[in-house]
Amino acid sequence: MILASAPSFSQIQRIIVVLQENHTFDNYFGAYPSSEGTLGKNICIPETPGTSKCVSPFHDSNLTPLDLNHNWNSAHADYDSGQMDGFVYSEGNNETMGYYDREDIPHYWSAADNYVLCDHYFTSVMSESAPNHLYLVAGTAGSLIDDRVPRTLKFPPIFKQLDEQRISWKVYGFTKWYESFEYVQQNPLANQNFASASSFASDLASGNLSEVSWIIGAPGGSEHPPQNIQNGEDSVANEIVNAVGESNYWNSIALFVTWDDYGGFYDHFAPPQVDQFGYGFRVPCLVISPYSKAGFVDPRVNDHTSILKFIEMRFGLSSLSTRDATANDLSEAFDFSKPPRIFVKI
Repeated sequence: MILASAPSFSQIQRIIVVLQENHTFDNYFGAYPSSEGTLGKNICIPETPGTSKCVSPFHDSNLTPLDLNHNWNSAHADYDSGQMDGFVYSEGNNETMGYYDREDIPHYWSAADNYVLCDHYFTSVMSESAPNHLYLVAGTAGSLIDDRVPRTLKFPPIFKQLDEQRISWKVYGFTKWYESFEYVQQNPLANQNFASASSFASDLASGNLSEVSWIIGAPGGSEHPPQNIQNGEDSVANEIVNAVGESNYWNSIALFVTWDDYGGFYDHFAPPQVDQFGYGFRVPCLVISPYSKAGFVDPRVNDHTSILKFIEMRFGLSSLSTRDATANDLSEAFDFSKPPRIFVKI
């Protein structure tokens, strides 16, 4: 059931959110032209506090990078009160300064060329995965700052309002944390809306795509180190983006691809601190739609709750927290004044 919404959002009938893992904006797009990356900047991060010996960003040829520290404590040590200079000695490995380019992740760079790349998109919590996953669907993590998710989460996810308004939804892939919501545990029908990442392909092919879908880790890999980043990228491109683009759903799709947390990798841009939990470090966000602006680098400040806000705005739902209530809704990434664009394969 599609509810009436503001005219600028009404052309969107299906929303797909792809959440990959553990890479910063500078790690994936720091060398992308016209973005707020590291190109042309004289950056060198000290190996130890107070020393002149330092490490500059470098092209990383290792496609299976190390799994660096990325918890609450290490993130705040990296941040160093906004100086952004703790990464090398905090992480204990120079690979934190590595970056990839078009030859390494051509599908993602092609998506940026043809659709929208957000270069001021931040994680919601300056920490690891779980709290950021929860902000994506609930606008809060209930003060959680690590991956030790309680058996039952009392605060409501957006799933509750979607069900109340009879808006179909489904979560694919790593669903454990989302199945921890009390709302899901107490509602057998809601509990049926979780499936493997590979199930997305069959739902798409059979015409059973929900109005809102989350894919938590692509079928071919989440890119969480030390996974090969090209396996995950190929899967996002071919099994999700290109498959959707070549389907009958394309003309009414909004598809977001982002990353849950920074993974210990360097990013030079100090995140605004909106409260005691974040924002966390920048991650890439790609906005792919027949209505997204072509080759647009989006400079607006967004975070994971901005995608939540987009869903709320599209379907006329209420905010779940202060964060999503005040978040930007990503509408600047779209141009609804023009007819839908023909899909450009990434």
